[in-house]
Amino acid sequence: MSNQIYLFYGDEDLLLQNKVRQLSAGASNVEQIDANASSLEVIVSALQTQQLFCNDKLLIINDLDLKTNIWDELAPVLQAVPVGITVILCASFLSKRSKIYKLVEKIGEVCEFKSFAPWEQDQVVSWIVRQAKSLGKEIDRAAAITMQDICGSNLRKLGSEIDKLITYVGERKTISQEDVGKLASPGEISVFALSDAVANKELKNALAAFRLLYRNQVAYFQVLSLLANQFRIMLLLKSEKNTIKIAQVLGTKPYFVNKCQRSAARYSEAELRRNLELLLEADLKLKSGEQQLSTFEILLTSLCAE
Repeated sequence: MSNQIYLFYGDEDLLLQNKVRQLSAGASNVEQIDANASSLEVIVSALQTQQLFCNDKLLIINDLDLKTNIWDELAPVLQAVPVGITVILCASFLSKRSKIYKLVEKIGEVCEFKSFAPWEQDQVVSWIVRQAKSLGKEIDRAAAITMQDICGSNLRKLGSEIDKLITYVGERKTISQEDVGKLASPGEISVFALSDAVANKELKNALAAFRLLYRNQVAYFQVLSLLANQFRIMLLLKSEKNTIKIAQVLGTKPYFVNKCQRSAARYSEAELRRNLELLLEADLKLKSGEQQLSTFEILLTSLCAE
């Protein structure tokens, strides 16, 4: 890693921190600086100072706000980092127009750590399997799917649940689906699991997904907005077959439009219009203070009706 500069950012901080730990493994001279609590002068000094009679230094600078130009003065210093100092910049906020981003992109390595998208849930399941294995346990795919269904897709939440299960199973090498069912607690389950069930008229799955969301204090109007957008797209697909054009008009992902296209055949145009009216009625009821759980469950029952 000698004389190398890394810039890490993204909304999946667990992946980011795992990468930092991987790069730090075996390093005997590691210095960490919190950019929020340190002056520019302190960071510049750390970037320029290599201790005598010491191994190469790994300098980790956390919580950089690269949406402002406050750290732009670091750019020429980073360009002249002495041999033997490796720098990892961890940005809490980032603009790709910042001087530091452009510099590291040119002379170092930039890496974004993103949460898995709704259409990448299989990758979440694979991550659960890999994470358990890295900690000395086996978890079969069915158990991993159950964990993802219950806990959602936030990797920090899933990592915590895996740690809890490892403690629970003790010396046993395998985590079973029964273990997951007993111990896993609901996390930020994706609202897309609910929208998929509704689109497919799977009432049992829709109610189960919503109850998990309800226990996790879901933002009801976010769910209503997603469902309304889904039925609006299906209605547009009755007259417009160009999915890319619909995605551009609505400012949504082509993948989501394609998913809606696969579900649209289950609905008549009249059903789609009725469902949009039902969603509007539910929105008004929730805003007027009607009981949330019963209002939503009645809505789901109506939306999934044949």
